[in-house]
Amino acid sequence: MEKADVEPRGIYLDIKGFRDRPPIVLGIAVGETFEQVVTDADFGDAALAKDLRFNRFEDEVQALVVRCRRESRRIFAFSRQILHAIEHFAPSAAAVMDLYEDARELALLWHEKSRRGAEPDWSLADFLADLERPQPRLLAPKHTSSRLRYVEQQLRKHGAYDAITGGAKAKWTKLLQQNESDTRGTRELVLHAARELTCR
Repeated sequence: MEKADVEPRGIYLDIKGFRDRPPIVLGIAVGETFEQVVTDADFGDAALAKDLRFNRFEDEVQALVVRCRRESRRIFAFSRQILHAIEHFAPSAAAVMDLYEDARELALLWHEKSRRGAEPDWSLADFLADLERPQPRLLAPKHTSSRLRYVEQQLRKHGAYDAITGGAKAKWTKLLQQNESDTRGTRELVLHAARELTCR
């Protein structure tokens, strides 16, 4: 796509969940607007507690495809994990592939052209640190699965979000913060890389 079209046409996504199951949280950024959608019914009460919308993952993906086509938009995500999830858990995989832009590949291209020295295995956090916008250490991705697992166990044990421990609530809050940080960070990285590539 034309680099100048990135800002008006981009929809930026990030997912949080387990590898062998549909995602649990989907972060969506369009312009300055950010929204989180919980896509796993087991976390429905946790979604309500945070005033988040609930929708099945496959339905949310289909709605994104419709919006992209209607508004001539493209989908950006930092890793191919979201494509893997769509291929396995949503019937709209082929349509998404036609709309998808890989934020990591764009960032690597920018680094290659500017001789900044990124490695192919750099994470989103590495690129953002290079932009002097480091993510908070408390939101490190290595805690994602353990946070989700603990919250899920607590919800199953107690049956309601209000009844789970304070620690579980804190983990849910941090997971949502991580999702927002990663979604907004993906947008920031793409916009920066696109601007830099346009200037070269």
